[in-house]
Amino acid sequence: MPRKAALEERIVAAMQRLGFTSSDARIYLALLKRHPATGYELAAGSGVPRSAIYNTLSRLESRGLANAVHGRPVRYRPLDPERLLAQLESRFHEELEELRAGFAKLSRPAADSRTWTVTGYAALLDQARSLIAGSRETVHASLWRREADALAEPFRRAAAAGRGIVLFSFTPLPDGLGRALSYGIPEAELERHWPHRIVLLADRRRALLGGATDSEDNQALVSEDPALVETAVSNLVLDITLFGRRFGTDTSAVIAGLTTHLAPIEDLLARSATR
Repeated sequence: MPRKAALEERIVAAMQRLGFTSSDARIYLALLKRHPATGYELAAGSGVPRSAIYNTLSRLESRGLANAVHGRPVRYRPLDPERLLAQLESRFHEELEELRAGFAKLSRPAADSRTWTVTGYAALLDQARSLIAGSRETVHASLWRREADALAEPFRRAAAAGRGIVLFSFTPLPDGLGRALSYGIPEAELERHWPHRIVLLADRRRALLGGATDSEDNQALVSEDPALVETAVSNLVLDITLFGRRFGTDTSAVIAGLTTHLAPIEDLLARSATR
């Protein structure tokens, strides 16, 4: 098969995977190569039977992929490829986010296990996105700049939806993701001493914690087990408390938000002292 024909077949196959029919894809490609074009010309140039050409063109018009230039005969122009790609990217992004949020809200681990292992860096980021998208009130996280960049859009969308976002890092953090508590240490310098790690809490109810090494064998845990969630909370509280002391920053509101569901140790100590 000639190289150009093979390329067209790959494009047709890719468009089919995105929900287009073979006829849709072939006529759109024929339009890209020659426009404006009549239905007769498109049938000849696409290999789509003339009996199907106008139904397909009507479908492409309804989806915005082709535009009729009225005259005698009617001719057609294609939607610019960059605009088509932008539309597809936006559509599938929205659908994926809807799925991610839905899965996060509906799915549960097996009844006998509230904790499961996440293997691989890509899977780690997917789990983090799912937790962020599925949050209803708050997201707290301790992470590195690389992971913050990878999760920037989910954080921004959660913040725009009214979730409270608090991020802690020893490295610089991107702007506009929520409240940032950052030491500002360059990532390359910190990597000489520590491996990447992440602790992420959604609504103080679900936790993701573990390594964040960019490898297929990276290991982390996702858990709803109260003991592990409390461990994640404690790690965040310690890091944020030390940050506040070192930089003279008032982090009391953040700490209070994290420890709402924990035992009121200070009150219990005060009561004990008065007995």
